Amino acid sequence: MSTYQNTYTEKAPIGLPGQIASTEHTEVVSRTVESAAGIAFGQPAFRGAGDNGVVAGAAFAATGAGSAAAGNTGTSTITAAPAVAAGAKQGRYIVTQLNTAANGALVIHDPKGVIVGHGVVGTAFTADGITATVTGAGTPTAGDMFYIDVTYTANVDFVGLAVMSPAVPPDATNPDKYPQYFTGGFMKKGPMYVVAGANVVDGGDVYWNPATGRYTSTTTHIRIPGAKFDTSGGNGDIVKLTLEPR
Repeated sequence: MSTYQNTYTEKAPIGLPGQIASTEHTEVVSRTVESAAGIAFGQPAFRGAGDNGVVAGAAFAATGAGSAAAGNTGTSTITAAPAVAAGAKQGRYIVTQLNTAANGALVIHDPKGVIVGHGVVGTAFTADGITATVTGAGTPTAGDMFYIDVTYTANVDFVGLAVMSPAVPPDATNPDKYPQYFTGGFMKKGPMYVVAGANVVDGGDVYWNPATGRYTSTTTHIRIPGAKFDTSGGNGDIVKLTLEPR
């Protein structure tokens, strides 16, 4: 009798990108793909321009607008257009002066009220991907507050992760994705297998690298809201993540 197979991989793959790991507590919605290049299985999709439309994720892009809170005692100002890098959250950051001094201490809260950094008046600070300066004027006063409003111009509204499906039209040159105008399934909640782009650990926050399409723990990549890694792995490994309601 001939031998069908006599070599084996060290470890069988646990799944494929975009494969739902289990159907327990899983929510999938149907959306129409607007992106000309389609959306690959396991990749993030964001709200598109049309009704029920989605687009593929893109490189990070956002704007920042700085302002002083009405009612401040001092006359200090903050950078009018702070630099905003990947890792910044969409919404309003609040910078609060802690003591009355020309170089008074500052504390920075993110849009959810979490402390993400510290600084001092008159010196540029960087926190959560945002760089700005509170410039002392008059008497910088304890309790004065400043706002930084971050507005995404790409990846504005995360919808879900593209679910692997055998229903897509066959395309040898562009496989394993939903093509433009196809109605695909996108997981909003539940566990899914994806490809890691660096070392990741169980319980870590999930970020997506638009350059490689892989998932990391690197905060300079695109944050996937509500997602945590459920397994550990290295670059190129299939790992499991779970999306929870945001």
